[in-house]
Amino acid sequence: MKMLKLGELVEIYSGQIMSRIVVDSKTKEEGIEFRVITPKAISQDGLILNEELPREILKTAPDLNRITEVGDIVIKLSTPYDSATITKETMGCVVPSFCAILRNIKGVDKDYLQAFLSSKLCKEQLKSKVVGSVMTILSVGKIKDIDVPIPSLREQEEIGNRYREVQNRIVTLKKIVELESKRNDILFNNMVK
Repeated sequence: MKMLKLGELVEIYSGQIMSRIVVDSKTKEEGIEFRVITPKAISQDGLILNEELPREILKTAPDLNRITEVGDIVIKLSTPYDSATITKETMGCVVPSFCAILRNIKGVDKDYLQAFLSSKLCKEQLKSKVVGSVMTILSVGKIKDIDVPIPSLREQEEIGNRYREVQNRIVTLKKIVELESKRNDILFNNMVK
């Protein structure tokens, strides 16, 4: 099977060093408010959790390459190297330096690439890039060097579609669990009234 380096398929940008642009909360300095993708916001399921996107006041607007656009993939640079695709709901967020942005995906189906980045095969490659190193943080250069298997476009689309179907089921199941939990809380609260 044909293999390509990730750096051949996408443009990869490092995240913003936040300490350089965040307004000190002790000062009354004005700034620009942005949502920020936190480590907790990128789930192992390949989703961005909106409730984990805090708002920060920034002195200046970050570089445009560090603000999410629809279709970008954001990947954590530390274990477990989770990644997620940016949607309309999560566009316009600042990506901090513990993550990288994969943008302008070419020559490969976007959902297939997201499925690959979430796979055990990819995560093992990423982990191998830091073996023997004191720090488990990946560099953009090491991410660019990941080998991506490239099946036919039809196979990519099938894998990508199955991956998205699973993501949709996960979202639905989480909503069901949340509703059942709320239902139980209501039942118990009614018992003690």
